[in-house]
Formats: sequence, C-alpha cells, structure tokens
Amino acid sequence: MARSKSEKYEIMVALKPLLPDDVRKSMHKEVIDLVKDQKGEVDDVDVWGKRYLAYEIEGHNEGYYILYQASIPAVSIAEIKRQLGLKQEILRFMIIRVDDPAELKKKLKKKDIQLDE
Repeated sequence: MARSKSEKYEIMVALKPLLPDDVRKSMHKEVIDLVKDQKGEVDDVDVWGKRYLAYEIEGHNEGYYILYQASIPAVSIAEIKRQLGLKQEILRFMIIRVDDPAELKKKLKKKDIQLDE
C-alpha cells in the first residue's frame, strides 16, 4: 500500500477548565498518542492555558486551550476527529490544514506541558 503524504495541521483543543493537572497531562499525552497512532507526528505544542469562552459550553464559561501543530496524512483526519469527539474532557476541538507552515512559526509564543515519564 502506498504511503500517504503528510500535510501540516493545527489541532486546537479546549479542555474543561476544572480538570486536575494529572488528568490534563493525561489528555495531552492521549492527543499526542492519537496523532502518532494515525501515522502522524506532533511537530510543536503551544499551551495557552485557561481562557474565557465566547459563549457558554456545557455550563462552562472558560476552557483550557492547547494548540498542536502536526504532520498528519489527510486520510487520518476523520479518525482523529472521531476519537477527539469521544473524549468527555474536551469541550471543543478544531482541526485546520495549514497552507504556509513557515509563516506559522513566526506567530507562536511557546509554552509547554511537562509530562512526568
């Protein structure tokens, strides 16, 4: 079977704001593992932290945001969306294809989550 060409994507995840740190770190690891399981690779992670939502979602007016930049085969995006949609800890997520990856690096202000491994 021919190998699919990876494209650059941004995955924005808004977690429930009151999750304990260990659950938040676990979700972070699950997202990274999900991308790897789908033959992708996480290139960069930017943790935005708690931010107010534009409107209330499931009774929450805040979300804990994490932005992932990844190289993923286009055929894997549907499965990643399906899997993220099943996670109860996620309020919302969004996946977009990046047209100009070089321009993306200029915009980021980096903050990371330290995983205890």
